[in-house]
Amino acid sequence: MKATRVQVETDGRGRPVRLQHRRGAVQVVGILEEWEEAGCWWQGEEPRRVYRVLTAGGIVYELHQQSGAGWQLVRVLD
Repeated sequence: MKATRVQVETDGRGRPVRLQHRRGAVQVVGILEEWEEAGCWWQGEEPRRVYRVLTAGGIVYELHQQSGAGWQLVRVLD
């Protein structure tokens, strides 16, 4: 899957609680994993925060948040 820019609503700590993509709005019911990746720093890429979230529909999404680039949906695991 090619990374797709998505709109993400966050809680007070900046963690995703709802996302909007081409199929509509999706409610996040839990954060399964959360980590930081350095990115390709040698190519000038900024670090990014990665969230693997469980949605109300039982689908797992992997979201990346990168400074200046916003949110991207990188992977869907069903």
